[in-house]
Amino acid sequence: MTVTNAEADFVVNSKYRSHASSMSDSLKLTIGARVQAARRGANLSQEVLADRVSRTPESISNIERGKQLPNIETLAELARVLDVPLTDFFEGLEKRRSISRERAELEAELLETARQLAPRLVKVAVEQVKALRQLG
Repeated sequence: MTVTNAEADFVVNSKYRSHASSMSDSLKLTIGARVQAARRGANLSQEVLADRVSRTPESISNIERGKQLPNIETLAELARVLDVPLTDFFEGLEKRRSISRERAELEAELLETARQLAPRLVKVAVEQVKALRQLG
């Protein structure tokens, strides 16, 4: 059986699209979970945040649920309003291929909780997380 160049290109491009789609989904989930955690940490409702960044509550909801990837201008405005560095939304993304929604939310919550701790307590939290890693 001979495979034509067009067929080979289709297979390669399909695999690339599938991988790119998976990366995009993971990016949307992770950024959305981090936006949600920062919003909750700032004690803001989706409606209030939407108003402050000139977006609709539905748009904020879609971002937080990983259904919509905001453009960089929107992310910068979210970071400003939520008082977090813009880079926090992207931290560690280069190391992961795919992630579940639950994992993205838990990691974002952990990061936001650590951000609110005094430095000495962050040190304790890191040691506890390391101990948990060794357990399992």
